[in-house]
Amino acid sequence: MQQRSRRGLSLLAVIATVSAFALLGCVGDKEHDNPATASDLNNRAFTFPSGKVFDPALTNVPTVLAFANNATTFALHATVQNLVHTATGTYGAGTGSCRLPIGNSLDPNASSGGSDFPTGTGPQPGKTINLVICDFDRTKNTLTVFDGTTTLTGVPQ
Repeated sequence: MQQRSRRGLSLLAVIATVSAFALLGCVGDKEHDNPATASDLNNRAFTFPSGKVFDPALTNVPTVLAFANNATTFALHATVQNLVHTATGTYGAGTGSCRLPIGNSLDPNASSGGSDFPTGTGPQPGKTINLVICDFDRTKNTLTVFDGTTTLTGVPQ
């Protein structure tokens, strides 16, 4: 009987320890459960170490994503072939996701947006960038995005 009691206490100790670790694991934003809102993003720019989540051609190319106009518009900037190229469009937030439809123009300054990235070097006019996760860490002011295969975090510029 005494041995059963010890086993029961040992089991309770294990359960308590596992529960404590599970709770501690929830601290912070490790689960990316802080969907970015328009107020989080408005008039902010984030530098990503790679633009892979925005376009495969931007893999390992530092990329800046900036929001303006109450976060209704965005601009994506990257240096390709020694020139800064830009893609612009309207921003749409979903429940924890981001939708970045690029305007149809070859001029990113067009009122509806566009892209001046040469073909094969970055996002093209008319492309929509869909990010499954678009998470804003309000403590660090960082933006973490996930395109379905790659997760990257942009730091404030």
